[in-house]
Amino acid sequence: MIAAMRDTVLRNLRSVAALAVARLARQASEAGSFWAGFIIDTMVFFIQAAVFWVIYLNVDDIGGWDKWCCVFFVGTFTFVDGLWMSLYFFGLVGIPEAIQTGRLDLYLTKPFDPLLHLAFERFNPGSLFLALPALCLVVVSTAAMGWRPSIASILAYAAALLLMLVLVFDLMVLARVPAFRFRRIEAVGAMENTLVEFAMRVPGSAYRGWLKLLFRVILPYGLIAAFPTEVFFGDGGGGGPLWASWAPALGVTAAFTALARAAWERGLARYEGAGG
Repeated sequence: MIAAMRDTVLRNLRSVAALAVARLARQASEAGSFWAGFIIDTMVFFIQAAVFWVIYLNVDDIGGWDKWCCVFFVGTFTFVDGLWMSLYFFGLVGIPEAIQTGRLDLYLTKPFDPLLHLAFERFNPGSLFLALPALCLVVVSTAAMGWRPSIASILAYAAALLLMLVLVFDLMVLARVPAFRFRRIEAVGAMENTLVEFAMRVPGSAYRGWLKLLFRVILPYGLIAAFPTEVFFGDGGGGGPLWASWAPALGVTAAFTALARAAWERGLARYEGAGG
């Protein structure tokens, strides 16, 4: 059984790598679209950093976070955004179309997890360049605070980014599995966009009481950039107790991973194929 699971995982990894290579070859011929998207996305995040700067002209901190910590927060969100846009965003947003047109039939007949195939078939390497302005925001804010991160803090930060990529994947899947039952789910997509924009504009330190429960557990978009930021600066990653931040984040991510997979499998059980 272990050998079979190992073979399945390796087969899926090889298939994902093949999809990435094919997508790279295609993207090489679309340089104009790449640079336009890169410039627009970069401007969005630098404008957000400027917004926080203006806010801090009138206040000293927000829940204990100063202006440079919030700039770091924006840089972290840019990191995660660039990674999910490059890896699986464009694939997952195509799930409703694949279901409604019957294109999903093609994936169900292949020896490759259909959800992973849908997610990674539209790998977009150009979005990885968002890591450059993200790195700029992170490095500048860290230097301005005089912070000297340890290797352990940097590794914990990287691990937190990866964990949030898994969480965002789960949230995107859950926002699209209603397409198995309903033909129009634009309202769900609009709500998702609003929550993502809200998470980018509100620092994690601002959540208190029921808002913290809502945006870090029930609708955990507030974790996306706040959790890695907290880990980097020691809250649960270095200076504070390890479980203080990691246990809730791991628990929420594990719960949403199980929920997303269960919802996907339930949707497949209802799927009747093209013309069904």
